[in-house]
Amino acid sequence: MRTTRENCGEGFIERLTNRNPVGKPTGGQNLRTIRAIRRDHAGVSPVIATILMVAITVVLAAVLYVMVAGLVTGPGTTPRAIGVAIGKTGDGLSWQLTLSDVPSGKAPSSVFLTVFYANGTVAMSRTALSGLSGSASFVQIDSSATNIQAGDKILLTVSTYPAGSSFQLSDVDGILAQGALQ
Repeated sequence: MRTTRENCGEGFIERLTNRNPVGKPTGGQNLRTIRAIRRDHAGVSPVIATILMVAITVVLAAVLYVMVAGLVTGPGTTPRAIGVAIGKTGDGLSWQLTLSDVPSGKAPSSVFLTVFYANGTVAMSRTALSGLSGSASFVQIDSSATNIQAGDKILLTVSTYPAGSSFQLSDVDGILAQGALQ
């Protein structure tokens, strides 16, 4: 068998696509499409390719930055919670809430106490620590201090707020502490 240009390359493809299964010539529409595809060897120009690569790199860098920025927090954030040790006074007549781990700069007028009965109803509505009186009082460890500090106490009478009641300390930004009187 002789190998000629007629048996291989474009001539061979042309003959295959230009005939139907019986071997008769067809209209030639498919041949023009194939030749147009085969002869278009040009790809994306180098300038466009460079611009696309830079754009993809910038987008990936932005996505990576957004993902990592959420994981990193800067220094200087102060704790928002107040630690509270719950107990009874020596005579057993009052609940004693001793404050610890207090965020700095919290004035007694900016921290509020709410007490709930065991069934969830409000026993004492939201009241500033500086405004407590009667069956609830706020006692500062240092009477000259202007801010709440570790060691300050909240006293709640047991007869008004029985075991199973719960308390909540909050400020304008949210809840600082909560717990059950037990």
